[in-house]
Amino acid sequence: MEFALVAFWLLVYYAFALAGLPAAAALFPRFPDRGAAFALPASLAVVTIVVYWLGQFAFTTATVVAAIAVLASISVLLWRRDIELDLRGYAEAMAVFTAAFCFLIVIRAIDPAIIATGGEKFLDFGLLQSLMRAPALPPEDMWFAGEPVRYYYGGHLVAAILTKLTGTLPRFSYNLALAGFYGMLVSTAYGLASAIADRHGTPRRLAGALAAFFVGFAANVYTPMRLLAGALPRSLVEAIATPLEMNPADVPLTPTEFHYWDASRVMVGTINEFPFFAYLNGDLHAHMMGQPFLLFVAALGYAVYRSDARWRRALVFGALPLVVAFVSTVSSWSFPTALGVVWLSLTFADEHPATLVPGGERIAGGESVVVRELGRTTTAMAITVVVGALSLIWAAPFVANVLLGAAGNRSIAFFPDRSSLVEVLVVHGAFLALFALYLGSHVRWRDREATQVGVLGGLLVVAGWQGGVAAVALVAPLLVAGWALLRLDADLDFETVLLVGGAGLVLLVEFVYLQDNAIAGRFNTVFKVYMQVWVLWAVAGGVALARLLTDAAPDQLSGTLLTPRQWMAIFASFLLLSTSVYGVFALGQHVGSDSAIHRTEDPTLDGMAFIWTVHAGEAGAIEWLGAKEGRPHIVSAPGKPYQWGSPASSLTGLPTVLGWYQERIYRGDAAYEERKRNVELIYSADWETRARLFDRYDVRYIYYGPREREWYGRSTFSNYPGVELAHRSGSVSIYRVNQTAVDRQTDVPG
Repeated sequence: MEFALVAFWLLVYYAFALAGLPAAAALFPRFPDRGAAFALPASLAVVTIVVYWLGQFAFTTATVVAAIAVLASISVLLWRRDIELDLRGYAEAMAVFTAAFCFLIVIRAIDPAIIATGGEKFLDFGLLQSLMRAPALPPEDMWFAGEPVRYYYGGHLVAAILTKLTGTLPRFSYNLALAGFYGMLVSTAYGLASAIADRHGTPRRLAGALAAFFVGFAANVYTPMRLLAGALPRSLVEAIATPLEMNPADVPLTPTEFHYWDASRVMVGTINEFPFFAYLNGDLHAHMMGQPFLLFVAALGYAVYRSDARWRRALVFGALPLVVAFVSTVSSWSFPTALGVVWLSLTFADEHPATLVPGGERIAGGESVVVRELGRTTTAMAITVVVGALSLIWAAPFVANVLLGAAGNRSIAFFPDRSSLVEVLVVHGAFLALFALYLGSHVRWRDREATQVGVLGGLLVVAGWQGGVAAVALVAPLLVAGWALLRLDADLDFETVLLVGGAGLVLLVEFVYLQDNAIAGRFNTVFKVYMQVWVLWAVAGGVALARLLTDAAPDQLSGTLLTPRQWMAIFASFLLLSTSVYGVFALGQHVGSDSAIHRTEDPTLDGMAFIWTVHAGEAGAIEWLGAKEGRPHIVSAPGKPYQWGSPASSLTGLPTVLGWYQERIYRGDAAYEERKRNVELIYSADWETRARLFDRYDVRYIYYGPREREWYGRSTFSNYPGVELAHRSGSVSIYRVNQTAVDRQTDVPG
């Protein structure tokens, strides 16, 4: 186990957080820790945006140092303006970060392998390796030699910056960066929930701890439901099994049958991941890395929500566009959600959004409630559009190189397959029950407005039930109640804004989805959006549960009877415990696994150590190629999805002519099929055709391993001029192509 390396990376994270402390204090002066929980994401966002721009010309260690100098200059300027720092808050935030970081380090040290199956680790590590080899941004695509990456790589750029700065080998930095993102997710959830609870007068550390639990360890109720199914009536088990497309006999689960994967695939035809599953699985993937920064946007939204007009302008038109831009480079799926959080924050803010515009005070009023509310909402939307436009300017290199450069095969589609009642309850039921209790405890039922809201909620339940849209019946009433109670001043705060935002996302994917050629239907939409729902609801749930638990403690008890709020707190606590069942079983399975790639007896953070155990025949060749400087192009057999394929390019970052099938998504069918045919010709056509394709793709090395031998037969490359055996180990031969000699022998134009 690389304890010194872990300690070194922790110190680097501490230093970044300390450097970002003045900026965080300036952004969040009213937070109880003066924004200390957001100092690390603030500093990383600034540094990465600067590197993103400077990297268009050169991406080196000097570029990283220059970006850090920019951050340091900002910090010094703010510090000289007598910005008040909260070092105690910094220590608290770093303690939470350290606990989460070390927790995931232990998990990854047991299973550090960057394997091809069960996720997108080959894509993620390939992007990291490509960035480490790139002389400038965007990096060259390791799976499509000669062309830039067409995938959002902002989170991988953060990992590459830390890798360059620390001088760490990527095989180790992959897992260290993953633990850092997890630590940021947990600590930002803790910090935001703490700030919201503090305004309520609720114990802020309790709310922060609960939010950290929900975002970092909790899971849906699929596992406890199956564990208890054996005690349920047969008819109820069948009612559960049918919408989940399960055999009723398979629903009851014994502890020995538990598998960590199953709870993330509850919804038929899509994926319903939650953070703990994703980090346990170990992908360094965009939909995970974007979430700490989405919470950073939410924190800025909360600062706007509760600040005076003068300071709000700086937040809305200065800080928010930069952070939203950065979020879009990490995960484009989070860009619309980030703007949605901005819009809701402005809509429900203490001050009318029109006050952000000079002279806007004149339009802040209205003759009726409907006119005032409509004006507030539309004004907030207009300002959000401006924030979005400014964000795209900040992210201009990303927009030009990735968004506009990718194949135009995406479109908005409507009315996908709907979620069943069972699916919604299993995936979201714990949060829905908690939020129903929370909102219900804040309704003043004698008020006419509250009664009207209750009637509307009842109609939505009936409409959703009759229309076969379970999410409308279960989620829409919470959205409407939360929206109305916020406007009725029902002692609710930003936790309800986050509740409304998550509910809106759940409802949205029942009717609208993004269609592309990756996979049919709303598969990817639900996959990426539900992760964001979980993160927003984790913070809201932490505050809500803390308030329920606190308010449920009466000054005195009457006999042995419990008050209604105490019953609600007991029920909410039961839900809290039920969401931890998955984590307990998953950790037990993880530690006790006898898989060949698990290292319980010999933990390490070396993500490539497994190849000597599982793929020993190719390990030596991959290591040999990985030691090459620069970006010499290779050719290898295209990789099949989620199998051991294209290992040389994925694990070294050396560009191959064609790698995994994802390139079909990024480049389009025609470009993908052309390269696929050309790779086959390189391995099997006549010499003149091979030589021409060597020149076209600037091939320097030919990888000939088990897959190439299976697909293309015996190698004949050593018989040709300009091609020589450069390395042989295990089951792999690597041939070096001397392009000058090939051109001279075949008269191929250079």
